[in-house]
Amino acid sequence: MNIQNNTNFKSPKGDLGGWVFNLISLVFQPLLMPTYAMILLMNMDIFTLMPLFWRWVAIIGTLLFTGIMPAVPILLMMKRGEVNDLFISKKEERTMPYLFSFMAYVFWAMFMWRTLQFPTFIVAMGVGSTLSILVVTFINMRWKISAHATGMGGFCASIFGVCYRTALNPVWLFVFILIISGLVALARLELKAHTPSQVLVGFVLGFVLVFTPCFFF
Repeated sequence: MNIQNNTNFKSPKGDLGGWVFNLISLVFQPLLMPTYAMILLMNMDIFTLMPLFWRWVAIIGTLLFTGIMPAVPILLMMKRGEVNDLFISKKEERTMPYLFSFMAYVFWAMFMWRTLQFPTFIVAMGVGSTLSILVVTFINMRWKISAHATGMGGFCASIFGVCYRTALNPVWLFVFILIISGLVALARLELKAHTPSQVLVGFVLGFVLVFTPCFFF
């Protein structure tokens, strides 16, 4: 089977394992990872003293800019037949949805900076996440890198980065997000959506671009 050109992300009917891997891919798709990270962030000690309304604004705003806004063009393109499926399995179909996502993430970074007035290092990590989409877009023109793995890499980096800068050490949280990352990687491999190298490079790219700003801002 040619993994590069495989667009059928659904498993055969009755294949319970396949449906589980599809569910994992859906629940932990890239557009939802910033929202999950923001939910965890808003429950960390550095933000628990902030007003509840402000924390909800942070979470809902993140969902709007990084989840809903990028998803709308994808759904419209699916309706018009320009995109085959929600996971955008075909490499050739990814450029425009990725560019829409990039623009939405730019607004998200500005939202964190101007509206929420987050610490500079957190805004910088958001910028790193935004840049990761742009880098993935260019790489994808030649090679089908895993957006799921890139999203998980950025998610892990955001948690590790905040904990690093605030001297927190939630060991069980680290273990949990690494297990989730492993499950997502396994799902993408088992569904024949990507090769091991595409998953590994995606994760490293997302992690490095999001975590690196912690050392400079």
